[in-house]
This record gives sequence, structure tokens and C-alpha cells, in this order.
Amino acid sequence: MVCEYLEGIKDEETKEKMMKEFEANEQKITIQPAEGKEFELTKDHISFQQSEHTKMEEKFTPHVIEPSFGIGRIIYCIFEHCFKVREEDAQRTFFDFPPHIAPLKCSLLPLMSNPDMNKKVQEIKRKLIKEGVTSKVDDSGQSVGKRYARTDECGIPFAITVDFDTLKDDTVTVRDLDSMKQVRMHSDDVAQTLIDLTNSKLKWAQVVEKYGLFTAAESK
Repeated sequence: MVCEYLEGIKDEETKEKMMKEFEANEQKITIQPAEGKEFELTKDHISFQQSEHTKMEEKFTPHVIEPSFGIGRIIYCIFEHCFKVREEDAQRTFFDFPPHIAPLKCSLLPLMSNPDMNKKVQEIKRKLIKEGVTSKVDDSGQSVGKRYARTDECGIPFAITVDFDTLKDDTVTVRDLDSMKQVRMHSDDVAQTLIDLTNSKLKWAQVVEKYGLFTAAESK
């Protein structure tokens, strides 16, 4: 109890006061470590000694802060989190980027390499650019199904296909990456629909409810 009491005294002023009392009372001092308990300590129990110690200390203020992560790690985490595999086909992998962070919001796919279809694709692309919707044209000679798969692998959330019906009534199909479902709408509605989907003002289920599912099978 006595040792714990003495070790618990950290204040230098209290220690100096005890030393003076010890010297003034012929090397005797009375302490009260607990209420109702007193102990008399003599030179056989305790001693006081003053000493000086020099400590070398150097202080500095850092002027460069290096974070432990960079944008590369953040992007890698996004890639890892969004990487998915189709349940029905393990070979069909894709990036499920949320539309608002996907660099490209949609791909533009002419059904085939046709001058009229290619012209229509460019018209739609100009409309999308005007509304600030990013897109990528894929007019390679592969089937639409393979181009859909390539769109998915790039993490592009929506795909717009221009086909023969587009040349007749100016409607296009819009395909959702997650569900692989399609709807058909007028080309003038595409830009605003994609903007609302990107800004979470509209859900894909609401788009399907409004326009109905387009049931034509995808080309493989």
C-alpha cells in the first residue's frame, strides 16, 4: 500500500514538499495512503535525492504528407467489386459498374454494316453528345450478340441497337446490362431515359413497365 502510494505521486511540487518535511522532522515523515491509516517513515524506509538529467530532443513539422493509397488502388477496388460472371455461362464475364460511375453510358450498335443504319447511328450519337451522354459506336462485322458481350465486358450499362425497324419508324432497342432485357423506344426518348437511369431518377423496371419488353431473341 505504501509503495503504491509513493509510486503514484507524480507531481514534482508534492515530492519537493515531502522532502523538506522529511529534513525538517529529523528524517521522519508521516503519510496517509488511505483514509484512517497513517504510516511514519524514517531514513530506514525512505530517502530523497535530487538529480538533473539532460535530454536531447529535436522537434520538426512535416511538410510532405504521403497518403498510403492512390487513385490506382481505388480504381482496382472498383474493378474487383464490379466484376461479375453470368450464372448461366461462366465464360461471359462483365463489369457491373453503376451507371453514374461508368465512363461510357451506352454503346451504339448498327444491326449490320449498312450505310443507312450507320447514318442513323451517327444521328443518335449526335443527340447523345448534345445531352452530355457518353457513348461508343461498335460497327464491327461481328454479330450483335457478340457485340453485346463485348459491351458487357467493358462495363457499359446500356446498349442501343439500330435495325431495319429503326429505318421505318425511328425506334431503337435499348438493352440493360444486368438483366439483358430489352425495350423498344423512339430514338428521341433515348437520351433523357439514359440520363434519368444514370441519375437514379428512373429504374430499369419502370422503363420496362413504360415501354414493355422487346422479346426478339439476341443474335448469338
